[in-house]
Amino acid sequence: MGQGHSSQEIAKLLGRSVKTIETHRFNIRTKLNLKDSTDLIRYATRGVSGQQ
Repeated sequence: MGQGHSSQEIAKLLGRSVKTIETHRFNIRTKLNLKDSTDLIRYATRGVSGQQ
């Protein structure tokens, strides 16, 4: 996600269903109190860009 992958791409890479990936995204958003997928992507991208 932080690398720009869609739910379908992540599901294929991990061998999981798209629904599973979407459920995990929803749960992560809920736990982090993020209001939408855009906030989640910003959060994930910030984490990836901070790594070296």
